[in-house]
Amino acid sequence: MNGRAGQIVRAAVFFCALLMPLAARADAFAEEASYVLALSWQPGFCASDAGADKAQCAGDAAAQLTLHGLWPNADRNGDGRLDADDDYCLGADRARVMAADKRDWAKLPPVKLSADLGRRLAVVMPGVVSRLERHQWVKHGSCSGLGAERYFAAAVTLSETVRASRFAATLQAQAGKESSRRDLLQAFAAEFGKGSERALQLLCRKDAGYATLTEIRLRLTATAVEEPLSRASFDMARVAKGSCPARFSIERD
Repeated sequence: MNGRAGQIVRAAVFFCALLMPLAARADAFAEEASYVLALSWQPGFCASDAGADKAQCAGDAAAQLTLHGLWPNADRNGDGRLDADDDYCLGADRARVMAADKRDWAKLPPVKLSADLGRRLAVVMPGVVSRLERHQWVKHGSCSGLGAERYFAAAVTLSETVRASRFAATLQAQAGKESSRRDLLQAFAAEFGKGSERALQLLCRKDAGYATLTEIRLRLTATAVEEPLSRASFDMARVAKGSCPARFSIERD
C-alpha cells in the first residue's frame, strides 16, 4: 500500500471511529423515545384558569375524559435533552408556524382528516371548537413521523379505549366526591394489568388548600401508539409522578 492510499485508509478509520459513538447515541435516543397521552378531566379543566375562556367550556362540562394531546418524547434535535426544543418539526416553516401558534390557533393550517375520523375526533376532543387539533398537530404531531390521519387515528383510538374502561367509570362514579390516589391507581391496574399504574400520572390544581383533578397522563412506549391498548403498551420503567395528593376532589358537570 503506497503512502497516499495508506493516508486515505487511516483517515477513513479515524472518521468511522468518530461516527460510531454518534450512531450509538442516536440508537440510544431512539430506544428512549416514548409518547404521553394526555386526557383532561373535562369538569376540572373547565373550572381551571386554563379552561376559563375556552369555547369548549361554553356549556356544561360533561364528566368525561377528553383528549388533550398525544406527545412524542424524543431528542429530535440531537442536543442530548428531551425538552420543548424538540417540538415543532416543521423544517423551514418552524419559526413562522410557532409564532402563529402562540397568537391564534385559527390562523394555523387546517388539519386534513377523513370525515369519519373528524367526527370521532370531535367526540373525544371538544377542543376542536378552539382549533386545538391544529395546535397539537404543528407542535407534537409533526414530530411523530406519522401523517395527520395516522397520528390522530392513534390518538382517538387510545382515547376511546381509556374512556370506555373501568378506570374511566370509576372516575365518573367519583365525580362530585373526594377520591384517593391509591383507589384510582388500583382501578387503573385492575383494567390494564398489574404494574400499568406506574405509567399513570394524576394532575391536580390546588386552590386554598384543596386539590382537584384536572388531567391524567399515560406514558406509552413508542411502538405501542398504533396498537390496541394493553399492559404491554405502557412505559413502566419508572413511576410517573403526578401532582395530586393522597386525597383530592373530582369535579362534576
